[in-house]
Amino acid sequence: MSTSSLAGHTIELLDRVVRSGLPSDRVVHDFYKERRYLGSHDRRWITEKLYGIIRNFILLQDISGKCTNAQSPFHTFLIYEMAIASSGCEELDKNYSQLIETYRAAGERIELEELAGCVTKRLETVNSDPAASHLRNSFPDFFTELLPENVRIDAVPIMTALNHEGRVCIRVDTNRIKRDDAARVFGEKGIETGLTEYSPLGLYLPKRINLNNEQLYKDGLIEIQEEASQMVGILVDPKEGETIVDACAGAGGKSLEVAALSAGKARVYALDVDATRLKNLGSRTTRCGYTNITSVKVSDANLGEAVSLAGSADKVIVDAPCSGSGTIRRNPDKKFRLTRAAVEKHARYQETILKRYADLVKVGGLLVYSTCSIFSEENFGVVNAFLASDGRFTREDVSLYLVGEKFSEMIDDGFLAIYPHRHEMDGFFAAVMRRVS
Repeated sequence: MSTSSLAGHTIELLDRVVRSGLPSDRVVHDFYKERRYLGSHDRRWITEKLYGIIRNFILLQDISGKCTNAQSPFHTFLIYEMAIASSGCEELDKNYSQLIETYRAAGERIELEELAGCVTKRLETVNSDPAASHLRNSFPDFFTELLPENVRIDAVPIMTALNHEGRVCIRVDTNRIKRDDAARVFGEKGIETGLTEYSPLGLYLPKRINLNNEQLYKDGLIEIQEEASQMVGILVDPKEGETIVDACAGAGGKSLEVAALSAGKARVYALDVDATRLKNLGSRTTRCGYTNITSVKVSDANLGEAVSLAGSADKVIVDAPCSGSGTIRRNPDKKFRLTRAAVEKHARYQETILKRYADLVKVGGLLVYSTCSIFSEENFGVVNAFLASDGRFTREDVSLYLVGEKFSEMIDDGFLAIYPHRHEMDGFFAAVMRRVS
């Protein structure tokens, strides 16, 4: 396929991503499913361009607003080539001549030299402005204000780290296979893995591979799970005979982790409002061979059958829906979709569900709250508000559960607070609370 045609597909896909409001990976998947004629090289070219644009979208939109009359996906693509890919006008005219002529024939006024001059001037202004660090990194102007006060000084390193693609991490079911043995199996296939530093369960892969073709995956011995997310299972430390509730189970990654860490001997209840997700968890459970996970459909209005668990759970995990600000490495479209109002809405909802699922914890049991956010309002704010309103619970220092010097830099005032620029993981937060009455 010609470069102009590939660019045309990229522009069409970019338009879909921006307009849809859905996660970009889902839009990309559907786009390629509709266009099976695109080969692997074509898809790789389109995907790399697309995500390059998405990571820089806020900056590109700013430049487009200053240098064009129409902030169209086509202009965004051209500005990306000029500002980020450093393509000159002659190179653009050569590589995308067919595409450019098509837009000119449709009535677009396209003067590459004029546009390039404006792009260069705007970039010089942004790069020389100390107050424009958010634009240079293509983040909303309020991003720094949402961070906890003690890390705002690191806002630029945080943004820089979030702009780098995250490594592929898998969790090994160490109940059934040693981590080193799983690494050896990959090594025998020429895939050199790296051990996760903080989680004793994880391996980093050098690149994305189709796990469906790997026997380790077919046998349920490995699962895709980010290292930061694996820390929840380590905090929970499930024991034989315990009743453990994964209150916002989603795709079930933490339910599966807890089931494995208990060697299949804890009673795990996976709760979610989405029946489809619970159905998918069922197929994953079958593959992994664990029979100690029970899926329970709940709703925003009530706990449904889960009400029978009230006051009986040894440990309850509330991995709350959130802004996902800590996962921007993997989901860069979250940057331009982010709003203050959305973060405030998430925090209110998080407080609601934390209060709801707290009732499931028995006296003496633990409530573990976590998010994949790095914003203070969704993390420290929610936990402190909950503790102020519910005298049944007291906060415990996570260092009681994450023992060792290597964890000390991840603990902030007794909370687990992971930041990508410090730990090379997704941003993550967790708090442990004990029910005392």
